Amino acid sequence: MEDAGIVELYFARSETAIQETDRKYGAYLHQVAYNILRDISDTEEIVNDTYMGAWGAIPPTRPNNFKHFLSRITRNLSFNRLSYLKAGKRHALFVELDECIPDRQNEVEHLWETKEIGIALNRFLKTLDDKSCAVFLARYYYSYSIDELAKQYRLSARQVKYLLSKMRNELRIYFEREGVIV
Repeated sequence: MEDAGIVELYFARSETAIQETDRKYGAYLHQVAYNILRDISDTEEIVNDTYMGAWGAIPPTRPNNFKHFLSRITRNLSFNRLSYLKAGKRHALFVELDECIPDRQNEVEHLWETKEIGIALNRFLKTLDDKSCAVFLARYYYSYSIDELAKQYRLSARQVKYLLSKMRNELRIYFEREGVIV
């Protein structure tokens, strides 16, 4: 079933919407959650919570990109669960990006800066070649491990680490040129 059809099922409040969502995107959402949590039972719960989140958001929301809409719900729920489980410890992915993206959660301007960082980050990603962009997103959006990236992109773990380090440095320089305070 196409995404537009699934979204229409949500608007019709048909429980078939969740079944169709699971059939089409269940494996994908499990992978997204598992990459962050690394726990099967937490992953199952997050994916179920994703379906309930979609049920609660549609309507009134009509997502333009249903897959992205679902992955955002899954990522947010997964990182919230991880924060709860780690009780204040920062996720390793955020530690990697510390030198590039400032952590200003306690400042008044946080929301504005977050939006500006997102816009600048999207422009930066457009400057990368397809493979580099895919590796960056797989690591920092989908939370793939170094070993998973190496296998998927046919690189050694050392090459992946080097590529990510190089991109983080380029991102830091790009942000400085764009006026994003690091």
